[in-house]
Amino acid sequence: MLKAVAAVPVLALALAAPSPASAQQTSASYARMVVIVPKPGQAEAFEKGYERHLQWHRGAKDTWTWYGWTFVLGNRINRFMDGTFGHAALDFDAAVQPAADAADNNVNVAPYADFVSHGIYQRMDAMSAGEPLPDASPFLSMTTYHIRPGQEGAFEQAVASARGTAGRQTWYRLQAGGEAPQYVLMRAVTSFGAAATLGTPYTLSGLVDRVDNELLRYRPNLSYRP
Repeated sequence: MLKAVAAVPVLALALAAPSPASAQQTSASYARMVVIVPKPGQAEAFEKGYERHLQWHRGAKDTWTWYGWTFVLGNRINRFMDGTFGHAALDFDAAVQPAADAADNNVNVAPYADFVSHGIYQRMDAMSAGEPLPDASPFLSMTTYHIRPGQEGAFEQAVASARGTAGRQTWYRLQAGGEAPQYVLMRAVTSFGAAATLGTPYTLSGLVDRVDNELLRYRPNLSYRP
């Protein structure tokens, strides 16, 4: 987990303008996602170090769940992503022992990998269907939509109006920490082969500039559940 990065001020999150699809949100709808790249030749050392870091979280009695995945399809293949989900915004100012966490991270993870992105996202309940994702499914389909500026409300409304015909899916909107406006669609996948049949929904003409399709493999040994 990347704790060395300064916390994003809550005021910055509050300044995001509400849109129709986000009018009714639960307070525990925020997430942090971090992408990590093992240094050349250090993939095994990174995984062992990350496992040690998770043991630190267990010893510190961290109450947050951290999921871990490896990218297996897409432009970020072999990179690692971790994430914690289902938080209120103020939770990010109350992480477990931030200084000690950063110190352990610097010993066990940072020597073997580079942290390349760190974003705060909000789950979009009005756009989603079924139980919230992610979970411990073997694979996670992650489709990132880069929206034309000013078209966020129209995109959210279009997806929300069509969600009745969709299977289980969870949407997140980037709040801070990357190129915006950006939305992430998550879908659980049972096998590598099943990913071939998913396709790319919601390629809405005039609203979407670019779509990135990626598949991630769940890593139980690189995940932490309190």
